[in-house]
Amino acid sequence: MTEEMFSQNEADELTAKVVSRLGNRQQKLEQIQQWEKQSSKKRPIYWVTAIAACIAVVLLIVPLWTSPTSPLDDLNIATPTTSAFRSATAEQTEIATLIEKKEYEKALVKTEKALRQSDLSIKELGGTGAIWNDEELMYEEEAEMMMNSELRWTYIYILVRMERNQEAKKQLKKYIKNAQYGDHTEEAKALLQSLN
Repeated sequence: MTEEMFSQNEADELTAKVVSRLGNRQQKLEQIQQWEKQSSKKRPIYWVTAIAACIAVVLLIVPLWTSPTSPLDDLNIATPTTSAFRSATAEQTEIATLIEKKEYEKALVKTEKALRQSDLSIKELGGTGAIWNDEELMYEEEAEMMMNSELRWTYIYILVRMERNQEAKKQLKKYIKNAQYGDHTEEAKALLQSLN
């Protein structure tokens, strides 16, 4: 009889444990359902937040991929070439090649040197052709002024490409001042206005 009682006690204990566990399981299932209801209410908030984050990333990252436009591009100002020079020297050809390769630093140094030499030549000529009524000297001075104008325009182009706008504005004012020798006066005025 003790064996039967022992088995009965064990069975009752086991049944009590099973019932207790089933009760716990039911409680947990109810909690899971409540969490699911709460989280389903929050899902739209999560979606809206995720979409807003994606939009913010796109708005912040995409501008980094697109390169900022230069005023030269905005105004459709063409790249100076050797054809701009009436009688291109080897140095002017090299400057044009450097610009094509977008080696603006090297092109700037060469253009600056050529422009200084041209400015010096104009200063030396100083209107002597008109003073002496010498047509050859007047032609030489006229040719040097036109060459100087093209060099200055190239110099301005490089400065703007390098975003050295303050220097470019000074050069643009000089260029516009001697407008009769330049082919880019209207572009120069528009560029100056754009840089201001």
